[in-house]
Amino acid sequence: MVSLNDIAVWRGESSSRIRSELFWACAGALLLTFAFPGPALGLLAWGALVPLIVISLTSDPKRALRVGYLTGVFHYLALLRWVVGTIHQYGGIPWIAGIAALLLLCLYLGAYVGGFAWCLARWRRGGLYSLVLAPVLWVALEYLRTKALTGFPWGLLGYTQQDALALIQLTDVTGVYGLSFLVVLVNTALALCVVHGMGQNGDGHSGSGWGTPVLAVALAAACVGGAFAYGTHRMAQVDEAQGKAKALKVAVIQGNIDQAVKWDAAYQTATIKTYQALSTEALAKEPDVIVWPETATPFYYLNPVDGLLTREVNRGLAKGDADWILGAPAAERAGQGWRYFNRAYAVTSEGAVIGSYDKVHLVPFGEYIPFQNLLFFIKRLVASAGNFSAGTKGDTIRGWDWHAGIQICFESIFPELSVASVRSGAGLLINLTNDAWFGRSGAPYQHFQMARFRAVETRRALARSANTGISGFVDPVGRVSGATDLYEEAWRVASLPVMTLTSLYVRYGDFFAWLCVAMALAFGPVGGGIRRRFL
Repeated sequence: MVSLNDIAVWRGESSSRIRSELFWACAGALLLTFAFPGPALGLLAWGALVPLIVISLTSDPKRALRVGYLTGVFHYLALLRWVVGTIHQYGGIPWIAGIAALLLLCLYLGAYVGGFAWCLARWRRGGLYSLVLAPVLWVALEYLRTKALTGFPWGLLGYTQQDALALIQLTDVTGVYGLSFLVVLVNTALALCVVHGMGQNGDGHSGSGWGTPVLAVALAAACVGGAFAYGTHRMAQVDEAQGKAKALKVAVIQGNIDQAVKWDAAYQTATIKTYQALSTEALAKEPDVIVWPETATPFYYLNPVDGLLTREVNRGLAKGDADWILGAPAAERAGQGWRYFNRAYAVTSEGAVIGSYDKVHLVPFGEYIPFQNLLFFIKRLVASAGNFSAGTKGDTIRGWDWHAGIQICFESIFPELSVASVRSGAGLLINLTNDAWFGRSGAPYQHFQMARFRAVETRRALARSANTGISGFVDPVGRVSGATDLYEEAWRVASLPVMTLTSLYVRYGDFFAWLCVAMALAFGPVGGGIRRRFL
């Protein structure tokens, strides 16, 4: 028979356990979030997962799942808090709906961190086995997040290392997933030391001797050291190739047009004049190409309906001898209706269109409604939801003496799009975006952070033109130059190398991520026999 005293003890233990789990979940979430912009304290990432991994290696899978899931939800609530303001202010929906949307997104994303913790607790077998299992699982789940549903690879763990210039050179082989692997590898090695200090060996049982944790730290240090050595060597190679490459002088224009008036017809002429005035200043530097941001022309450029505005833009183009890349919406006849595109036009100073690129990866619920048969009601909730059509993956824009791969808006967070454009012959990358949606949150910095990696992965220089910032340039080893501040009218000009160097990542894509997926399956749900026989 259970006594009242037994019930009181059970309640006390339960309350203490809940407080402990919440504490460690919050601690891990804050460390992870602080590793990203802002404040971009990337060193924190190397220890942010230690509490969660320790719990996963010393607790039952259910507890690991709870702590992991809470860690993920809290982390993404902090990292993506800008979502609420974005969809309220510019999506035209109430605050409460914006909060609900953020919560639903974070509940979904938290499942990946929870799944990592559960799998690690479920399939652990002690020291060195867990040392490999943890980073393999993490990368496999990150890759799943990149591909599942419409894909949302925002804030992958490897991005926290943007300022470790030698280390990020590894991405020209593995993509950003290789950095995520290293970060989790180090976290796991440190966690194994903690676990041993608790008197266990990493599989929930007691153990003795420091041989395994010391070896784990040594292996992790060797891997990180090897990555730094590779990066140092590779930077020298790429810098030598840059010095021999043809240079193209590119100007990026930052108009700083308020999103609240951007599409107001009364401000269209003023918007054009702002971009023309900034471009005239940039023309004094004699650029070969001038880039305006995503939808910089807030009308259908070249459409007869907006003929007066098109002619006004073209009069400005004629002021200098340069090619232009202009962001604009486009409309084309399709049977009895119309098809709409988020487009970048390449135009000469004489007003001749020499190429165009249509955005391939559209923003769900912003530029189109995914799964419309199931989510038919969404259109009523999101007043500004567009109905755009997607372009063709791998399309590029070719000028008379240049060939560029284009990224529009958050296409820069999908590496396969940049890879496809380089495979199509692009010698440099150009990113047009409008980050006014994000306000003064951490999102513009996070967005620029991810775009930076596309240059390193493909070994192509990147020019970025953003409506409200951050605009600037990234060279093929990841160095940033000419970065603008947020919310300023600005222009920048830089000579960029037109590269022909081909990286392993461009050749083979996400082979490293697929290898981690295969290893995760071998270690986990389909690998029981393998583990029993060989491990």
